[in-house]
Amino acid sequence: MTIELISLTKWSFYFRSLKLWMVLRLYGVENLQSYIRKHIQLAKRFEQLVLSDSRFEVVTPRNFSLVCFRLLPPTSEDDNGRNLNYSLMDTCNSSGKIFISHTVLSGKFVLRFAVGAPLTEEKHVDAAWKLLQDEASKIDLRKFV
Repeated sequence: MTIELISLTKWSFYFRSLKLWMVLRLYGVENLQSYIRKHIQLAKRFEQLVLSDSRFEVVTPRNFSLVCFRLLPPTSEDDNGRNLNYSLMDTCNSSGKIFISHTVLSGKFVLRFAVGAPLTEEKHVDAAWKLLQDEASKIDLRKFV
């Protein structure tokens, strides 16, 4: 008797397709498109808020519902803003009100804000931005020089 091994790669493809099919069945194409467009608009809103504050910079162009930004470090800082932005991220995440992640792009420690929860509205984006601004104002920049 011969036992054939199932290729997990093949099944992985089918299960990814199944997940997409289930989402399409649940929402429908038009509702899924509307859902994605809404989150892209919310990310555009967040990007504009970041651009309006000279203490921050948008590091890369917004990609769908992801905004990569950072708090600009003092010019004399050795670590290019890593500790400063890590501190901001940690403080905001510890509040339990928002969760932001990070990455490193071209040697810069960058914060990542992604819109993706089904019930997210403009008021949530505004509240997240207010929290980021408030916590950035509390940071003693002298510790990072």
